[in-house]
Amino acid sequence: MSAQEFTQKAYDYVIIGGGTAGLVLAARLSEDPNVTVGVLEAGANRLGDPLIDAPNLFLQLWDKPEYDWSYKTIPQKGTLDRVHGWARGKVLGGSSAINYNMFSMASRQDLDNWAELGNRGWGFNDLAPYYRKFETYNPPSKILSSKINDKYVDPLLRGTNGPIQISFCEADFQWQQEAWPETCMNAGYPMPKDPRSGSALGGFNQLTTVDPKTLTRSYAARNYYEPNKDRPNLSVLTEALVAKIVLEKGSTGEAKATGVQFIKDGATHTVSANKEVIVSGGVVNSPQILELSGIGGADVLQKAGVEVVVDNANVGENLNDHSATGVVVGVKDEYPTAEVLLRNPEIAQQAMEGYLTHKAGPFTNAPTTTGFASLKMVDPELDAESHINALVSEYQKAHPDADPAGRAPLLAKQLLDPNEAAGQIVLLGVGADIEKSHTASELFIHQAPGNWITIGVCSTRSFSRGSIHIESSDPTKYPVIDPAYFSHPLDLDLASRSIMHVLTLTKYEPLASKLRKDENGDLVMAPFWTKGVPKTLEEAKELASANTVTEYHPVGTCTMLPKEKGGVVDSECKVYGTSNVRVVDASIFPTHVQGNIVSLVYAVAEKAADVIKGKTANGVNGTH
Repeated sequence: MSAQEFTQKAYDYVIIGGGTAGLVLAARLSEDPNVTVGVLEAGANRLGDPLIDAPNLFLQLWDKPEYDWSYKTIPQKGTLDRVHGWARGKVLGGSSAINYNMFSMASRQDLDNWAELGNRGWGFNDLAPYYRKFETYNPPSKILSSKINDKYVDPLLRGTNGPIQISFCEADFQWQQEAWPETCMNAGYPMPKDPRSGSALGGFNQLTTVDPKTLTRSYAARNYYEPNKDRPNLSVLTEALVAKIVLEKGSTGEAKATGVQFIKDGATHTVSANKEVIVSGGVVNSPQILELSGIGGADVLQKAGVEVVVDNANVGENLNDHSATGVVVGVKDEYPTAEVLLRNPEIAQQAMEGYLTHKAGPFTNAPTTTGFASLKMVDPELDAESHINALVSEYQKAHPDADPAGRAPLLAKQLLDPNEAAGQIVLLGVGADIEKSHTASELFIHQAPGNWITIGVCSTRSFSRGSIHIESSDPTKYPVIDPAYFSHPLDLDLASRSIMHVLTLTKYEPLASKLRKDENGDLVMAPFWTKGVPKTLEEAKELASANTVTEYHPVGTCTMLPKEKGGVVDSECKVYGTSNVRVVDASIFPTHVQGNIVSLVYAVAEKAADVIKGKTANGVNGTH
């Protein structure tokens, strides 16, 4: 539809952002035929695009303006002043359209932290029904089951009729999928349990967001929007960049949203909102939109030339991301890795034809090999309690105002819990050149001869916190992104211990005999890291500083907390100082959670839809 057609209607709910969360809300709110819903999305509708649909072509989407915002951070002191490219979906479906398709689960304590911090109704038991609501679990065939070892999955904990399809790939199988779980078991890892049980320790193949019937990506546009697109009470306008929420001060002193101003085809338009405006722009766009609208810290807004409507300096703060450190090691020639496709256009073309014609081959198979390790598993010799507490209290003394919510003691306690993961390990069948961190699409393109794997050492709950703020009132100008990687000493410490730990994993079969060794029997490290295999914690810290990137899981910039503890929204997702503006997306996560976050974004959006409908009483274990 045109902008004129869109604005001729007035909507009960105007949703800013047709991404992962926004399309869940649009589908659920428009279930009521008496409610009208309008969605504004900056990207295009690319349903049916084979680059999105193919589960393992996501790198082809990054840094292309028709799919990706292609954000950049400011130089990061903790990573040798490198700039980091942040791929974020600029397309209908948001980042669920361009992510790795990896599917994790927050731990019980991850979500109980939210409730402990003052968000009644957002604990593990409250969100469990919503995880089941959004998904359909597709069990593998007996043949695949024997290869990938899916015994840890408990079908009784999984959803059976939700929109998002999750599965293991039947159309392609890679050697590391068989080698990884056995290697972890031989290294002494516990037998994994279904992460839905509340804990996810061990090494296993995790599920992916792929529909096994069509072998296509299962994402918000395909599974929440497309089945409902013909509802007369749902309108979606794509390629529409939101400029600001139109606010007026009510008699109570609270700001009331009356509509949303947006730009399409070079012209500015305004659409009316009768009930609410819901911001689902994601971790970068949501705080940007609030600040452009006059909701934010007075200092930030005045510098950017924006009139202050609601003064809340918490907007854009509390940015928290997962870091991923790449340990890149050589693999023997007989074990194929993605370098084969990257270096040989003919083979890549054959693989593409195999996908398009037969839905077969490597482009059907998204990454699955992952593991979660507790601090006790990572470093059994460490006197963990005194070490962690010393680093946390030292940082808090130096930065007394950094943690008004009291997150650090909660996270420190969680680190010491033997059932909680201190880190995630992701094995990727391709080498990564981390020096290219500024351009996300080039990370896995390199000239090092031979085959390589990258063992990614990823944080689960970083202590470092940064910010995202506007510098201009111009909505086309990107905000300043500062994730502050490794600004908290505990993050670098944990990364270095995790590096030393994964190096011990490479000594266990069946992985060990597949890796190349040099004349001294050491692993062959990729040539872009010239200092060899780290032998000490200090050397591992050097590797971490030089070889860390984002895991593309930023959260927290419109955090759900009591306002005095740093909050932007309350436990009903309502923005403080407004009567009818909410934020629903990963920006409201008050603390980080382990693993890939798309599953939690779906669950949070499902619950938020019920909150908006008045169907759930917060604090009553997800009953509705």
